[in-house]
Amino acid sequence: MNLQTFPVFALVLSTGCFSALPASGQFANPEVLEIAASGIFTADQHVLLRWTPANPKTWAWCRDSGYLLVRVTLEDTNGPLPGDEQSASIVQKTFLPKDQAAWEAAMLIDSIVGVAAGAYYGEDFTVASPDNEGIVTAHNIESEEENRFGMSLFAADVSTLAAEMQNLLFRDTTAQQGFRYAYIIRPGGQTGDQLLRPGRVSLSTDEVYVAPAPASFNAAPGDSLAILVWDQFATAGHYAGYNIWRSQNGGPFEQLNTEPVIATEGPDGKEPKALMFYARLENNTDSFSFRICGHSPFGFDGPFSETLTVKGVPAPLRAGIGISRTEETTAGMEIHWAFPDSLNASIQGFQVLRSGSHDGNYALLPSGMIAASERSFVDLSPLPAAYYKVAFTDVNGNEVTSNPQLAQLRDSIPPEPPGQVTGEAVGQSGLLRIHWSPGNSGDVMGYRVFMADQPDGAYGQVSKRWIRDTVFTYQVNVSSLTPYKYFRVKAIDHRENTSGFSPVCAVALPDIVPPSMPVLKQATPQGGGILISFAPSQSADIQQHHILRKKKDERDWQSVAVLDSLWGHASAEFFDTTAEQMYTYEYMIQAEDGAGLKSNSRVFRAKQSAGGGRETVGQLDAHFVKSEGIIRLRWSYHNTYGVTGFAIYRGPQPDQLYESGFVTAQQSVTGGQYDGPDPFQADASGMHIGDDAGNAVSGGHLPAGSFDLKQKGAPNTTHTTFCEYRDRSFLNFKPYYYAVIVKYADGTFSPMSNVVSASAY
Repeated sequence: MNLQTFPVFALVLSTGCFSALPASGQFANPEVLEIAASGIFTADQHVLLRWTPANPKTWAWCRDSGYLLVRVTLEDTNGPLPGDEQSASIVQKTFLPKDQAAWEAAMLIDSIVGVAAGAYYGEDFTVASPDNEGIVTAHNIESEEENRFGMSLFAADVSTLAAEMQNLLFRDTTAQQGFRYAYIIRPGGQTGDQLLRPGRVSLSTDEVYVAPAPASFNAAPGDSLAILVWDQFATAGHYAGYNIWRSQNGGPFEQLNTEPVIATEGPDGKEPKALMFYARLENNTDSFSFRICGHSPFGFDGPFSETLTVKGVPAPLRAGIGISRTEETTAGMEIHWAFPDSLNASIQGFQVLRSGSHDGNYALLPSGMIAASERSFVDLSPLPAAYYKVAFTDVNGNEVTSNPQLAQLRDSIPPEPPGQVTGEAVGQSGLLRIHWSPGNSGDVMGYRVFMADQPDGAYGQVSKRWIRDTVFTYQVNVSSLTPYKYFRVKAIDHRENTSGFSPVCAVALPDIVPPSMPVLKQATPQGGGILISFAPSQSADIQQHHILRKKKDERDWQSVAVLDSLWGHASAEFFDTTAEQMYTYEYMIQAEDGAGLKSNSRVFRAKQSAGGGRETVGQLDAHFVKSEGIIRLRWSYHNTYGVTGFAIYRGPQPDQLYESGFVTAQQSVTGGQYDGPDPFQADASGMHIGDDAGNAVSGGHLPAGSFDLKQKGAPNTTHTTFCEYRDRSFLNFKPYYYAVIVKYADGTFSPMSNVVSASAY
């Protein structure tokens, strides 16, 4: 045979085999001459070594240059050997490539050797499609080099002779009991400056390798067939393939397969957990016993599995049977079926089965086995509606059943309406689920569902057709103006007779609309707190109102109080007694409905001043200054901290005042008297605040036009500021009445001062 023309097959390699390969292009380092090795100590006191090149480069090198094996004795029966004795124990063996004559002779013994020979020496290494029952599975491998590499290693895994021809197996018969050896396998020839990673094995001859038996072996009978299944994943690390053995009627066991049965990758790139083998049986009458064993990459078969015995099961008679017609007679319901008369001798007879539903449990009618020549049967006690099947039993006891056929008695009486109907919303999207109790009628085929916007409104069908189930879902518009949808159900029998309506079921729609906004009217500082006035939300489903508060410039709102729905109240008030003095607060009313939806009012600000309110101005005086042509107002005020200005009210009568002017604190100040602690006096720490020139000053009277810390003041300080306002727009000989209100930056203001009057002349 010419080695250069030997055809080969591509295959998917078992990842559990000794020579398992990484995926294409995924070798650890394709440029290193690397060898992987493993070894075992057998019961016959020999060491078996197996190795494999780790990448195509190493494979090609060793194909042409062979291998070098070195053995070093590490320990004897007395313990570890010193370094010089280890060096003296070194034994080397060279494995040279086999010549063509040796390959051709080996191929005549084992055809698998030809696979390796084709990979080694084939001139045109193309992928051919194997037979369906071959030992390999066709697989598209990316490159010819990887194809050759993978095929040769696969052949070594499943054939001991193929491994020996490739110099990938060695039996050390000189190993001694109780010793430990190190084996080093490296590429042969002159490797020069090539990067090397030799294979290394260290093992003790005290540890005898015990191969496991195949796991979870099962056998199932078929028609002249036995289906064998076992867990190959449990022993994949020990075996490259499996052999099947069979015994007929207690005779000797013979191997069925000519090549090992192997696990191959599926479309997902993974091996199956179980292997399956179909064994043909000569007949269905003899008993056949089966057992399996694994084939190790080290060249031996492992122990047998348990032995299982099966007998073939004849297949059912291949003949069709079907109900041809049903007919209501005075005697009952007559069932007719079709079956080939020519096969009467091949069956034992017929049986008729009945069920109240298509997919229900079919009961055998009490007729016994009907003769093979009969083609009809009368059900003497038929149901109003029932499904029938006809089955034949062949001479081997196999039963074959027809498809169901509906048969109905003539009926004009409608079924009873369904029982109680209930429903609920599923989530917030508008999906409603309706379910009901079946009525007492036994011939109900299905149901129709109807819906209306009012309990006594016009109901329209919302189920597209009759439905068999007692549960129905329907999508509605959640923005409907009505808070409920109303449902009723009708039952339909097999004669299309329709029942009356079921009781009404009201289903609440999911609430996605927040309540109407409450209206915050005012937040007024009063003695002892701040009075909150608001109009509650008028939504029908309102549950409660929250009084929310936060300090100015803070982010988080705090709940001061939770009030009930306040249903029917046009207005409500809440007095907040927890507000701290001199702080500006923001207030908001929040309404919440039964679905947890909320709406907020607008925000009002208020400040609780010391003593419960802002202080009015004092010492207000108004008089005409003829020399200047003005009416001059003068007043005093304590602590102008936070004051934005003074509103001047004027009118022809004391009760007819209106705001006629506004001046800021800076514009109105003419001087002041500071009555608190001296902020310019050095404190206990030696720190002090100076004047504009940086000089320390004392308290006391302030010159007119000076407006600094002593006039502005600060919270919780005491001082007196003198202010004035000049009115230049007036008529002579007409009295004018004046008052002043202080306005603050936080929106609060003082009560109106006392009213004074003056007139020009």
